[in-house]
Amino acid sequence: MSGFKTTLIDCQACGRRIMVRAADAERGSIACSHLGCGAVNILSAAFQYDENIVHGLPAFGKLTYLGDSQLIYPLQFGRNTLGTSDACTVQLNRFMHNGRCYISRRHCTLTVTFDKWTGQLRYHLQDGAVDNQAQTHQYSLNGTRLNATPLQKTEIVDVENGGIFTLGGVDSFRLSHYVIPSAMLDTYKVELDFNPDRTQ
Repeated sequence: MSGFKTTLIDCQACGRRIMVRAADAERGSIACSHLGCGAVNILSAAFQYDENIVHGLPAFGKLTYLGDSQLIYPLQFGRNTLGTSDACTVQLNRFMHNGRCYISRRHCTLTVTFDKWTGQLRYHLQDGAVDNQAQTHQYSLNGTRLNATPLQKTEIVDVENGGIFTLGGVDSFRLSHYVIPSAMLDTYKVELDFNPDRTQ
């Protein structure tokens, strides 16, 4: 294994440190040398997924308005600014309630990223959005809730598939993740050199 550096791992049985050499990594296992242990530790090769996979994806998820399931808003990879302003990445309708709209012009930010370890997209929600002119983060007037829990001003949270967030306390949306097919993922799998932090 070219370029392998001798490293230490914790034995999975006794917890004491074991020195792993290139020959051990190539073999894929190492026996604990401590007196009274002798447990065989399986050394797993690490892998990740090439993030270039995102360039071939047909979609990046969508939001469905719970007040009208026909209203669907597609998401893009990266930062999605949600609000009623035409400058938003996802321009929402001005939903009126007793003559008033509770969604801010730039209400919240939903960022879509790729997790190279799981091979799936992740969705991060934050109240407010960056004002491009002032280069400051402006928060919404009426707040953002995820599954009925209010987001704190500086909080960024992961939204699970099917998660519901409410803007302004009134208008709710369901997030549908785009799930990357396993057959496609397999073509973007990248084997890494032995990772000492990964043992079975």
